[in-house]
Amino acid sequence: MQIAWSGLSQCYEFDTGEIMGGIQPFTNYHGICGLMHRDYMAGAVRHNKAFLNAEYYLRPGSGMVMYPRRLSLSREVAHDLTLDGVAIRFPAEPDFGLEMDLHYRPLGDAVDLKTTIRPSVDIRRFEVFFASYIAGVFDETWVPIANVEGARAWTRLDNREVINRTFGVAGNDLSRAMIQDGRYGERDRGLHRDLEERDFSLPILAARDSSSGFTLVFLCDPVHTTYLTGQYHGWDTAHDWCYGGDLTAGKEMVTRTRMVYRCFPDARALGTGIDELWAAFADPVFQ
Repeated sequence: MQIAWSGLSQCYEFDTGEIMGGIQPFTNYHGICGLMHRDYMAGAVRHNKAFLNAEYYLRPGSGMVMYPRRLSLSREVAHDLTLDGVAIRFPAEPDFGLEMDLHYRPLGDAVDLKTTIRPSVDIRRFEVFFASYIAGVFDETWVPIANVEGARAWTRLDNREVINRTFGVAGNDLSRAMIQDGRYGERDRGLHRDLEERDFSLPILAARDSSSGFTLVFLCDPVHTTYLTGQYHGWDTAHDWCYGGDLTAGKEMVTRTRMVYRCFPDARALGTGIDELWAAFADPVFQ
């Protein structure tokens, strides 16, 4: 894999031989930019936006304030190359008082993200909210939903009908309750009006181009993922999720994400193929 800082683009440009793109530390849209696949030369991420972008710190009654984006836009973050990727370090801010490190590692047709939260105070029911802004050519969103027997049922969400409509899939009853505790502002805003009746069975979001089969698969942390969500903007669709839990001062919360960019030409085989990706992601031998 090749990766190096570019003064022209102000990001770390990478090429794994299968995918290429950049890791940008600054602007509102830090994270993975300009992503391309060598076998599918269409832009995956909306221009001037990003994948694996940390947007909000959330807790009961916090409202939606984009602390990570503020720190990134004001260039208060530190960034550097590591042995296998790029680290972006967010300093503490006065409200939540926590530090966050994002470590991006491109490899093959995937990018791994390790997130480390270091709290200085206890925070009850904390979440960090991530977003990925996927170009409109990826016209399907798939999620494994728990059926009545508790098994997985791969479901194509009806989330592309109304501009600015949101969609959400909770992980359990607690995450459903957290949606209404003021972390997203006033309850009557309707921001999370469209919520699936059933929970996700695994924290996975897949955005697929129905004409080519090329798919962006977001495998989210198996322990700390609370909520899968997103919003249809017309020109792109945000595929978002939250990681969270009760934070204890001095104790790190570490989460991981894997984004895979792969072709699944047969939609009927999508679930089987992603199940194999999940098995590799969830197996500690492969970490």
